[in-house]
Amino acid sequence: MSSRYPLAFEDIPTWAAAQRIPVAEARTRFAQYAVLRAVAASRTLEAMLVFKGGNALDFVWLPNRSTRDLDFSVDMAMLQDPVDAEQLRDLFARSLAVSTRELAVALQVQRVRQQPPGPEKTFVTYEVRVGYALPDERALLERLRGGGPSTRVIPVEISMHEVIGAAELVPLDPTHRLRVSTIEDIVAEKLRALLQQRLRDRVRPQDLLDIAVILRGPSDLDPDRIARFLLAKAHARGVPVSRAAFHHPELASRAQSDYAALRQTTRTAFIAAEEALAILYAFVNTLPIPGTDPR
Repeated sequence: MSSRYPLAFEDIPTWAAAQRIPVAEARTRFAQYAVLRAVAASRTLEAMLVFKGGNALDFVWLPNRSTRDLDFSVDMAMLQDPVDAEQLRDLFARSLAVSTRELAVALQVQRVRQQPPGPEKTFVTYEVRVGYALPDERALLERLRGGGPSTRVIPVEISMHEVIGAAELVPLDPTHRLRVSTIEDIVAEKLRALLQQRLRDRVRPQDLLDIAVILRGPSDLDPDRIARFLLAKAHARGVPVSRAAFHHPELASRAQSDYAALRQTTRTAFIAAEEALAILYAFVNTLPIPGTDPR
């Protein structure tokens, strides 16, 4: 996993050249690594958070497409007491201070916000904005030291009460480990997100692309596990699951929205929307899920 990002600031130019990516992108990857290392260095955060989503896929299982945000689910079984925004702010502030000392990159919690707001909400996401400044960014460093916000931010999203199918403890670097969703869990999550497009009035082209790239590549995916995880995740959210639902025309039209723009975000593989849909349909047709939605 450590080859997916530079481990020290001075390594950025060499790492960028080896990975054939722009230095600017490598600088962002180093900041992301610093935040992930902060999570891994905290006994509490390392136990309760599971790294998931597109960057977990890119950083750990299948490097191809990276975004700036880092997504986590809270393993509710690891919590002795409920967690709120202020507790998360405190946990992150203390753990980010460790990365700041060890990596010489300034890190600061700039905001923690619950979405949707309200104490009665169950499926909430805490949006944590981590401001940062790299060692050569003197103006930003001074601003952070003076208590001001940084214009450079790593967004961190932490989801509560999400079903976690399976996770593995993966080495982040020689001395730190991170809990990461398995690739089957990531696929199941992305399948549910596609089904949920109509219900939440969303478009998820990135999930269609990621699923197609995973399925087209060499892998030992377990379809039964994916189906089991999908059904559990969808049930928790009240999302009907069936092969017919995956073949609904609106799922395809939403998943193809701005799909072509994703080509600019990929490093190794891009699959055209029509082919990606064909790969998706062929796969879901093999899953042990209902053929039609129950009446």
